[in-house]
Order: sequence, then structure tokens, then C-alpha cells
Amino acid sequence: MKAIKYLFTAALLTGFSMAATAQDGTKADIDAVKRIISSKPADLDKQMKPYYKENRKNAENLLAFGRAFFEARDTANAKVYANYALQASKNKCAPAYILLGDIEALGDNGGGAAQLYDQAIYADPTIMEPYYKYALVYRKIDPQGAAAKLDQLKAVRPDISIEAIKGHIFMLADDRKSAYNEFKKVPVSQINPDYLNEFARASYFGGHFEDAVAACEEGLKHKPNNPAFTRLAMFSNYELKKYDEASRYLHKYFNEIDKDSVNYSEYDHYYAALIHEAMGNKDNAKDSYHKALELVDEKSIIKRWDILKTLSTSHKKDGDLENAIKYYQEFLACKPEVKVDDYETLADIYSSFAKDATDEAMKADLYKKAADVYATIGEKFPVQQAYASYKRAEMINKTDKDMAGRLAKADYQKVVDLLMNKADRSKSENTMLKYSLHYLMFASYLDKNIPGAKDCAEKILTIDPEYKPALEIQNLK
Repeated sequence: MKAIKYLFTAALLTGFSMAATAQDGTKADIDAVKRIISSKPADLDKQMKPYYKENRKNAENLLAFGRAFFEARDTANAKVYANYALQASKNKCAPAYILLGDIEALGDNGGGAAQLYDQAIYADPTIMEPYYKYALVYRKIDPQGAAAKLDQLKAVRPDISIEAIKGHIFMLADDRKSAYNEFKKVPVSQINPDYLNEFARASYFGGHFEDAVAACEEGLKHKPNNPAFTRLAMFSNYELKKYDEASRYLHKYFNEIDKDSVNYSEYDHYYAALIHEAMGNKDNAKDSYHKALELVDEKSIIKRWDILKTLSTSHKKDGDLENAIKYYQEFLACKPEVKVDDYETLADIYSSFAKDATDEAMKADLYKKAADVYATIGEKFPVQQAYASYKRAEMINKTDKDMAGRLAKADYQKVVDLLMNKADRSKSENTMLKYSLHYLMFASYLDKNIPGAKDCAEKILTIDPEYKPALEIQNLK
């Protein structure tokens, strides 16, 4: 863990205290020692001796010397003077334990740091800093335990608001759900500005888009041109279907913020495409989809196949069959695990264009292509064979006016063969079986095969005893 984070973030805290001790030396000694440390003299120990002698009973000054050494990354001397401060205070100087904890944290010894912060709390349970630092170093070991330490602070200092700090701790532990729950307890206007971005992210990734917008708007009051708040406000307003607001933030993000402060990502361009499309800016949408495709890689949050699928859908909405199919086939080619639904969407593209086609030859060709996709589903997913055969039969039947060629007969028969003797049929399987038998019943009737038609009717009536077409066939002489 990067212990320096603990120390940097802790600089936000206030509330420094220590037990009163006998005072030798002066405040001026602190400035003098800082100058000595910064000059890095070869005889450092010799120059420090008189200052130690003058301040050996002054825990506050000794601690300040230790802090100066710590800031200069001389942890050995920092530890020495922290221990001098403890001696001078008879082990009652909480800030000295904090300094020793910081030294351990800087050395990436989180467990040792936590123990020393605990000693600081024992020395003075009313100051905030050791609780917070304990939570920081303990969060990777036990995030809930880290948060519980802050609850201990609340018990002795009910005047201190700990919820946003707990939210921050949970975000550092990558627990966005718990972070959101803590941040949500605090009015957004009262959250430390340094935590607002975390609240916005926890809200956005948790699907709490109204809260994400509120956090971003509050953050922009403090940092009007902050790209992080602007982009999350853009994303969240889109998810809320507030497209005008999303478009306003999109314009600001791409046109008003200093370009040197922004590293536009594939995710940014993907959302830009969605917003442009929602606003009816089709050309801008397509441009943004393609920019996203140029930037996306295996590390991206959004995946290449998701962009391709959305781009295909966009072309489908525009009535552009060629590109809808082109990008969807690219989607299928690059997606690592293609599922039944993915193939079925391709069939739906073909069938939806077939439905609207005015040219009969084109209509038949598109339905055939949809049927071929269902054949592929049956081959690749044997457990879906009955469903795939049923849907393939539907597609083929649409090209066979008045069942003239009985073109769907083989596939409907396959459904019957697969399901008729299945003992634990689902409701949907019963429906497929019933209508497959209906087709075969009517096909037999058209072929003047009345016994065959009656046989199908009897099987239908075992599924739906009141099915009128089957009852009518059963009554034929």
C-alpha cells in the first residue's frame, strides 16, 4: 500500500493535542532546528545536542523536531525525537504515538502503524487524527473494522461528523456500495469538497444518478471547470434521460474545459455518441462511436463489442441494413463469449428489415438469413435446439405463402420429436409444441391426410383441451 496516501490525506485533519508538560526551550528553537535539518550538515548530531538539552522536558518542541525530521524523510531521527517526546510526557503525548505510527506507515507496515495509532487513542481518546489514520492503514485488512474505529470516535466525540470520512475510507477500500451508503447520510453541501468526487463516483457506479448529479453540481461550485465533475454530470444526466442537461455538460466537457487538463477516453466518446443520438445529431453520434472504437483496448471499461453492438443498433434505427449487419457481425467476431441472445439479435435484425421490405425477393432472402441464424443457434447450443427449430420454422413459414410448399414442416416436426415425450415441459415448451402440432395438423389436412391431422389434433388436446382448431379436426368424418 502507498503509505504516503495516509499522511497526505491526514493533512486535512485538525485537532492536535498533547498532555501538558514542563516547558524548557522556546518556539524559536523549532525554527532553528528546521534550518539545521534543511541544511543537511555533516555534524548534524553535534548541532542538535544543545537543542535537545534545552528542550529535553518540552514534549511539544521535541515532537516538532521529530516532525521536521519526518518531513525531511529522516525517519531514524524522527523516531528518536518522537520517543524523546514520549519520555518528556511520561508516555502521555498522543501526537508522538501518531508520529511513530506515521513512520511505520511510511515504511509500509500497516499493522505496526495501526497499533501505534491505537496507543495515541489510548493516550487521548478525544482527538480525531489517530482514529482516522488507523482507519486508513487498516482499510485493506478489514474495511468494516476500519469504519468501526471511526464509530468509536463518534462515541466520545458526538460533535464530529464521521459519515463522509467513512465514505472516503470505503472508497479507498474499493467498496463503493458502503461508501455510497455513508456519503448519503450527509447533506451534499456539508461534504468535504475533497470527498465530493468520491461521492459522485460511488453514486454513478451504483446507479444512483440523481445523487451523482447533485455531488457533481456541488463540486462544480468549488471547481467550476473540473473535468471529473463535468464528465460524471454528463454521464449521469444521460442515464436519467435528461438529454438537454447531458448535452450541456457534453459541450462544456469537450469545448469549454482546458484541453490540457483532459485526457478524452473511449468512454467519454461513447457517452458523447449516446447523447448526440438522443438529441438527434446522427452524424455527430456516428463520429463519436468511431472515435471510441479508435481508443478502446482490452483495459477499457467499455468493451469494443459493446460499442460495435450499439453502433449496429444505431444504423438499424436509421434503416441502414448494410451497416447494421456489418457492425453486428464485427460484434459477434470480437466478443469472447457469444450467447444465444447475441445470435438471436442478428436474426431479429434480418427479420425486422424483412418485415418492412417491399421487394418480395429481398423479403424472402432476409427471412432465409434469419432462419439460417436460428440453425446456427441449434448447432452451437444443443440445449436450445427445440427453440431454434421452432423459430427457424417461423422464419421459413413467412416465405411460404398459404403453406403452399409446406417449407416449415421439417423444422416443426423436429420440435414435436424433441418435446412430445418430454416429461417436464415448461409453459413455453408447451406453447411451442402446441403450435408446431397445429402446423403439422393443418399441413396434413391440406394434404388430405385426415388420420394424420386427427393424430396431431389429439396430441394438441392433451396440452390444451379447449383448442378449437383441434376440436374441429377431431370432429371431421
